[in-house]
Amino acid sequence: MTLEQVMNDLKLNSNASRKKSLLKAGASENTYGVLLGYLRAYAKKIGTHHDLAFKLMHTLNTDAMLLAVMLFDVSKLSAKEAYDVLGIITFDQVLDDFMFRVVTLIEEVDVLYDMLKDSDSDMLKRALWAINVERVRLKIIDDNEVLYLLDNIQRNLVDETPKAQWMMNRCFAQIGITYEAYRTKVLNLSEELGVYKDMKVAPGCTSAYVPNWIHAVIK
Repeated sequence: MTLEQVMNDLKLNSNASRKKSLLKAGASENTYGVLLGYLRAYAKKIGTHHDLAFKLMHTLNTDAMLLAVMLFDVSKLSAKEAYDVLGIITFDQVLDDFMFRVVTLIEEVDVLYDMLKDSDSDMLKRALWAINVERVRLKIIDDNEVLYLLDNIQRNLVDETPKAQWMMNRCFAQIGITYEAYRTKVLNLSEELGVYKDMKVAPGCTSAYVPNWIHAVIK
Protein backbone atom coordinates (compact mmCIF):
# COMPACT_ATOMS: atom_id res chain seq x y z
CA MET A 1 0.00 0.00 0.00
CA THR A 2 1.41 3.39 -1.00
CA LEU A 3 1.49 6.62 0.97
CA GLU A 4 -0.81 8.25 -1.58
CA GLN A 5 -3.38 5.48 -1.25
CA VAL A 6 -3.37 5.71 2.54
CA MET A 7 -3.72 9.50 2.56
CA ASN A 8 -6.62 9.30 0.11
CA ASP A 9 -8.37 6.70 2.27
CA LEU A 10 -7.89 8.81 5.39
CA LYS A 11 -9.27 11.90 3.67
CA LEU A 12 -12.31 9.98 2.42
CA ASN A 13 -13.02 8.83 5.98
CA SER A 14 -12.83 12.23 7.64
CA ASN A 15 -15.34 13.00 10.37
CA ALA A 16 -16.27 16.61 11.14
CA SER A 17 -17.03 15.97 14.81
CA ARG A 18 -13.77 14.09 15.36
CA LYS A 19 -11.83 16.83 13.57
CA LYS A 20 -13.43 19.50 15.75
CA SER A 21 -12.47 17.53 18.87
CA LEU A 22 -8.86 17.11 17.73
CA LEU A 23 -8.49 20.79 16.82
CA LYS A 24 -9.89 21.78 20.20
CA ALA A 25 -7.31 19.52 21.87
CA GLY A 26 -4.47 21.26 20.03
CA ALA A 27 -4.06 19.44 16.71
CA SER A 28 -2.99 21.44 13.67
CA GLU A 29 -5.29 22.29 10.77
CA ASN A 30 -3.59 19.45 8.89
CA THR A 31 -6.16 17.07 10.34
CA TYR A 32 -8.94 15.05 8.70
CA GLY A 33 -10.63 13.77 11.83
CA VAL A 34 -10.65 10.03 11.19
CA LEU A 35 -12.31 8.00 13.93
CA LEU A 36 -9.96 5.88 16.02
CA GLY A 37 -11.97 2.74 15.30
CA TYR A 38 -11.31 3.16 11.59
CA LEU A 39 -7.61 3.85 12.19
CA ARG A 40 -7.25 0.71 14.28
CA ALA A 41 -9.01 -1.45 11.70
CA TYR A 42 -6.95 0.12 8.91
CA ALA A 43 -3.72 -0.51 10.82
CA LYS A 44 -4.72 -4.15 11.27
CA LYS A 45 -5.37 -4.40 7.53
CA ILE A 46 -1.96 -2.92 6.65
CA GLY A 47 -0.02 -4.78 9.33
CA THR A 48 3.42 -3.75 10.57
CA HIS A 49 4.95 -1.47 7.94
CA HIS A 50 7.99 0.34 9.28
CA ASP A 51 8.87 2.33 6.15
CA LEU A 52 5.30 3.50 5.61
CA ALA A 53 5.10 4.56 9.26
CA PHE A 54 8.01 6.97 8.76
CA LYS A 55 6.43 8.38 5.60
CA LEU A 56 3.10 8.91 7.37
CA MET A 57 4.80 10.66 10.25
CA HIS A 58 6.48 13.11 7.90
CA THR A 59 3.16 14.17 6.33
CA LEU A 60 2.55 15.98 9.66
CA ASN A 61 -1.13 15.09 9.22
CA THR A 62 -2.62 14.26 12.62
CA ASP A 63 -4.54 11.19 11.47
CA ALA A 64 -1.63 9.86 9.44
CA MET A 65 0.66 10.25 12.45
CA LEU A 66 -1.77 8.44 14.73
CA LEU A 67 -1.96 5.63 12.17
CA ALA A 68 1.83 5.57 11.84
CA VAL A 69 2.21 4.82 15.54
CA MET A 70 0.29 1.58 14.96
CA LEU A 71 2.56 0.49 12.10
CA PHE A 72 6.08 0.88 13.51
CA ASP A 73 8.25 -2.19 14.06
CA VAL A 74 9.58 -1.60 17.57
CA SER A 75 12.48 -3.99 17.02
CA LYS A 76 13.80 -1.83 14.16
CA LEU A 77 13.50 1.65 15.67
CA SER A 78 16.75 3.21 16.88
CA ALA A 79 17.12 5.94 19.48
CA LYS A 80 18.27 8.39 16.78
CA GLU A 81 15.26 7.62 14.59
CA ALA A 82 12.89 7.98 17.55
CA TYR A 83 14.50 11.29 18.49
CA ASP A 84 14.13 12.60 14.95
CA VAL A 85 10.44 11.67 14.85
CA LEU A 86 9.85 13.27 18.25
CA GLY A 87 11.35 16.46 16.86
CA ILE A 88 8.55 16.87 14.30
CA ILE A 89 5.62 16.09 16.61
CA THR A 90 3.71 19.14 17.82
CA PHE A 91 0.51 17.53 19.15
CA ASP A 92 0.73 15.92 22.57
CA GLN A 93 -1.77 13.15 21.78
CA VAL A 94 0.46 11.95 18.95
CA LEU A 95 3.56 12.24 21.11
CA ASP A 96 2.01 10.27 23.98
CA ASP A 97 0.78 7.55 21.64
CA PHE A 98 4.22 7.29 20.06
CA MET A 99 5.97 7.21 23.42
CA PHE A 100 3.81 4.63 25.19
CA ARG A 101 3.00 2.36 22.24
CA VAL A 102 6.39 2.42 20.55
CA VAL A 103 9.32 4.32 22.06
CA THR A 104 9.28 2.95 25.61
CA LEU A 105 9.53 -0.53 24.07
CA ILE A 106 12.60 0.02 21.88
CA GLU A 107 15.92 -1.58 22.77
CA GLU A 108 17.72 1.77 22.88
CA VAL A 109 15.26 3.56 25.15
CA ASP A 110 18.04 4.34 27.66
CA VAL A 111 20.12 5.88 24.88
CA LEU A 112 17.15 8.03 23.89
CA TYR A 113 16.65 9.05 27.51
CA ASP A 114 20.19 10.43 27.61
CA MET A 115 19.57 12.26 24.33
CA LEU A 116 16.49 13.95 25.80
CA LYS A 117 17.92 14.93 29.20
CA ASP A 118 19.30 18.34 28.27
CA SER A 119 16.52 19.47 25.95
CA ASP A 120 14.69 22.75 26.57
CA SER A 121 11.83 21.78 24.26
CA ASP A 122 8.49 21.46 26.03
CA MET A 123 7.53 18.46 23.90
CA LEU A 124 10.86 16.68 24.25
CA LYS A 125 10.79 17.18 28.02
CA ARG A 126 7.30 15.63 27.94
CA ALA A 127 8.81 12.67 26.06
CA LEU A 128 11.53 12.30 28.72
CA TRP A 129 8.95 12.21 31.48
CA ALA A 130 6.90 9.65 29.57
CA ILE A 131 9.89 7.32 29.83
CA ASN A 132 9.99 8.03 33.56
CA VAL A 133 6.28 7.23 33.83
CA GLU A 134 6.82 3.85 32.22
CA ARG A 135 9.86 3.04 34.35
CA VAL A 136 7.86 3.84 37.46
CA ARG A 137 4.81 1.89 36.26
CA LEU A 138 6.95 -1.19 35.65
CA LYS A 139 8.67 -0.68 39.01
CA ILE A 140 12.13 -1.04 37.49
CA ILE A 141 13.82 1.84 39.32
CA ASP A 142 15.32 1.64 42.79
CA ASP A 143 14.78 3.85 45.84
CA ASN A 144 17.57 6.25 44.90
CA GLU A 145 16.02 6.83 41.50
CA VAL A 146 12.57 7.33 43.00
CA LEU A 147 13.96 9.90 45.41
CA TYR A 148 15.80 11.62 42.55
CA LEU A 149 12.53 11.91 40.61
CA LEU A 150 10.67 13.22 43.64
CA ASP A 151 13.36 15.82 44.28
CA ASN A 152 13.17 16.90 40.63
CA ILE A 153 9.38 17.11 40.83
CA GLN A 154 9.48 19.10 44.06
CA ARG A 155 11.87 21.64 42.55
CA ASN A 156 10.39 21.95 39.09
CA LEU A 157 6.75 20.87 38.82
CA VAL A 158 5.11 24.19 39.69
CA ASP A 159 7.04 26.22 37.12
CA GLU A 160 7.53 23.56 34.45
CA THR A 161 6.42 24.26 30.87
CA PRO A 162 2.82 23.10 30.21
CA LYS A 163 3.30 19.95 28.14
CA ALA A 164 6.17 18.69 30.27
CA GLN A 165 4.35 19.65 33.47
CA TRP A 166 1.45 17.36 32.58
CA MET A 167 3.68 14.33 32.10
CA MET A 168 5.83 15.15 35.13
CA ASN A 169 2.64 15.30 37.16
CA ARG A 170 1.55 11.96 35.72
CA CYS A 171 4.87 10.49 36.86
CA PHE A 172 4.30 12.04 40.28
CA ALA A 173 0.94 10.29 40.57
CA GLN A 174 2.37 7.04 39.23
CA ILE A 175 5.02 6.99 41.94
CA GLY A 176 2.29 7.22 44.57
CA ILE A 177 0.29 4.50 42.85
CA THR A 178 3.14 2.05 42.21
CA TYR A 179 5.38 2.57 45.25
CA GLU A 180 3.27 2.21 48.38
CA ALA A 181 6.25 3.11 50.58
CA TYR A 182 6.30 6.59 49.02
CA ARG A 183 2.53 7.15 48.80
CA THR A 184 2.22 9.29 51.92
CA LYS A 185 5.22 11.38 50.87
CA VAL A 186 3.70 11.90 47.42
CA LEU A 187 0.30 12.85 48.84
CA ASN A 188 1.79 15.34 51.29
CA LEU A 189 4.08 16.88 48.70
CA SER A 190 1.34 17.12 46.07
CA GLU A 191 -0.91 18.93 48.54
CA GLU A 192 1.94 21.32 49.29
CA LEU A 193 2.61 22.02 45.60
CA GLY A 194 -1.08 22.23 44.69
CA VAL A 195 -0.62 21.70 40.95
CA TYR A 196 -3.99 21.10 39.22
CA LYS A 197 -5.77 21.41 42.57
CA ASP A 198 -8.42 23.71 41.08
CA MET A 199 -8.84 21.72 37.87
CA LYS A 200 -12.48 21.40 36.81
CA VAL A 201 -13.58 18.10 35.27
CA ALA A 202 -16.83 16.63 34.02
CA PRO A 203 -18.91 14.47 36.38
CA GLY A 204 -17.48 10.96 36.61
CA CYS A 205 -14.00 12.07 35.53
CA THR A 206 -10.88 12.37 37.68
CA SER A 207 -8.78 15.51 37.73
CA ALA A 208 -5.01 15.53 37.30
CA TYR A 209 -4.56 16.71 40.89
CA VAL A 210 -2.33 13.97 42.28
CA PRO A 211 -4.29 13.13 45.48
CA ASN A 212 -7.48 12.76 43.44
CA TRP A 213 -5.64 10.69 40.83
CA ILE A 214 -4.12 8.32 43.37
CA HIS A 215 -7.31 7.86 45.37
CA ALA A 216 -9.21 7.11 42.14
CA VAL A 217 -6.81 4.27 41.34
CA ILE A 218 -6.09 2.99 44.88
CA LYS A 219 -9.50 2.22 46.30
